[in-house]
Amino acid sequence: MKIVRALALDLAAWYAAPAAFLWIYLHGYMAPADAVAPHLRVVLAPLVALAVLRLILAAFARPKAARLASALAAAALLWVMLAYYLLVLIGLQSWGRVVSWDIIASYAGQAGSFADALGISVPLVLGTALLVFVALFAGAWVYFGRVDWTRPAASRLSKPLVGGIAFAGVVFCAAQLDGLRWEPRTLDAEPIALSLHPLEADFQGHGIDQLRAARLDQEEDAARAAYRPAPPGPRRNLVLIVVDALRPDHLGIYGYARDTTPFLSREQSAGRLRRNTTLHTSCSSSECGLRSIASSKFLHQFSDRPITLQELLKLHGYRVHMILSGNHSGFYGLRRVYEGADSFFDGSHAKRYMNDDRLVIDHLAAFPQSDGKPAMFQFHLMSAHLLGMRDPAFMKFAPAENYALNRGQEPSESAVNYYDNGVLHADVMIQEILGQLERKGYLKDALVAITGDHGEALGEHGRIQHSNSVREEALRVPFVLLSYGGAPTPAIDGHRLAAQIDIAPTLLQELGLPRPATWQGEPLQNPLARDFVHFRERWEAGVFDLRDPQALWKYWFDSRTGAEYAFDLAVDPRENVNVIGGAPLEHKRAWRRQVLAGAPVGIHFRYDADPGPCGTIGCP
Repeated sequence: MKIVRALALDLAAWYAAPAAFLWIYLHGYMAPADAVAPHLRVVLAPLVALAVLRLILAAFARPKAARLASALAAAALLWVMLAYYLLVLIGLQSWGRVVSWDIIASYAGQAGSFADALGISVPLVLGTALLVFVALFAGAWVYFGRVDWTRPAASRLSKPLVGGIAFAGVVFCAAQLDGLRWEPRTLDAEPIALSLHPLEADFQGHGIDQLRAARLDQEEDAARAAYRPAPPGPRRNLVLIVVDALRPDHLGIYGYARDTTPFLSREQSAGRLRRNTTLHTSCSSSECGLRSIASSKFLHQFSDRPITLQELLKLHGYRVHMILSGNHSGFYGLRRVYEGADSFFDGSHAKRYMNDDRLVIDHLAAFPQSDGKPAMFQFHLMSAHLLGMRDPAFMKFAPAENYALNRGQEPSESAVNYYDNGVLHADVMIQEILGQLERKGYLKDALVAITGDHGEALGEHGRIQHSNSVREEALRVPFVLLSYGGAPTPAIDGHRLAAQIDIAPTLLQELGLPRPATWQGEPLQNPLARDFVHFRERWEAGVFDLRDPQALWKYWFDSRTGAEYAFDLAVDPRENVNVIGGAPLEHKRAWRRQVLAGAPVGIHFRYDADPGPCGTIGCP
């Protein structure tokens, strides 16, 4: 009975951390309950391995040596488990996904630079990790001194039987590892399976239905077959610059009080920056923002084989070059969006810090002179992102401090300064990119577009960073067109509400190229004919309603809490007052139908229900 009691205590002690993690995973991030059993089974494997090791040590080693080795092994396994859980929660909080092994490996290799970017002391991190390990070791040493089933068990078993038990334990652990490799429980959202197989759940965290995605792929293939390229003729070069986490209200060219865009302001004064406007993104995450730009689709319309801007330009004789700061190769299949590019470079290919935009400048410097063949360049800059490398020479606004670990409820001076310094650095990088392209002959006749993949919260509405809300500061991005050598660009501003999915159609129309039938966006050179614009982030899904000429309604539903939100942006652009209770009932019904049409996982309301003034369906 003592052995059984000790084994039960081992189980309870081992599963304390997984139980706490799963509670947060389910209740804090809306993971399905189906994830519990597979995860508990997966983490049983290291416990079995530890038990087998302890039994072998008890049978063949001296007591103190066995206890020491057992405590070290237990501390190491528990440390790895806790570190993994911390990384998963950081991933879920920061970008809405379980961290993948590719991301863990890429940042582990650049831990020093990563810590510097966050403003974290490397010795402090290492010291904390060491202290945690020492505490785990001390706890395991004391525990094994008081609760030990291995020595009584080893004394009752023959050594061949101990060997047989050890072999059975190895087989069990191998079977668990094999299952993670060949039959991962990604559909159940088991976290370790998602880390090892992030592409098995292509749009994890956004609730995309795979059957719908397969049907959409069939439509894409049909449109691909029906597409007819424009007749041969002169082609303008295209330069698309995406600045990560760029919000327009912090740009000098959009009227910001600070001069954060001196280069673009000079281009505007010189008449090359012809038009600018603001767009609303499909979500507040990089992955779906970049997919929406490339494929002109809302998030619920994503599929595996979309027709992309890059693909169409290739059909028209363009060479396509992707030069990207950050790790796009290992970020949940994002590299597939750029398949077919003539050249591809991102931060994962460099030996320096992957989020340093100087990597982009250095790689571009090695490009040859233009040979007259049309080219598309897409650049991705991380300067404005909180993980981006900032050159001290451009830290103009002080005091400035990285806000990655800030959980303040309102914007702080140091956070705003840090962000604005990043925007200023991005403006310098844009100047250097265009300067190099001009010297190499690519701007003799070129269209340059500058935008963001999503916005950034700096404490507004109690939110920091992105990928965590659908508020305006997270969804609004700039869109700037510059014309070099060719005819001036026509007007693209003046729309009530333009969307990120309009970027690719606008660029194609500017280049005189047809767009495919499956694209959902419209050229901004034309009047926009749409009633709704969709957006979504994690458990929040909603629409902008453009039908009422007297109002600009924004509505979303929070499937985590059941709350609904409605704002008339025409009179409340900062979303200060939720007026869902006073919104017209016919509007609310239409909004709910539109949200249900996107079919995000977790949306379960009756669209004819009235939430009442409190904003929650069924609330008192």
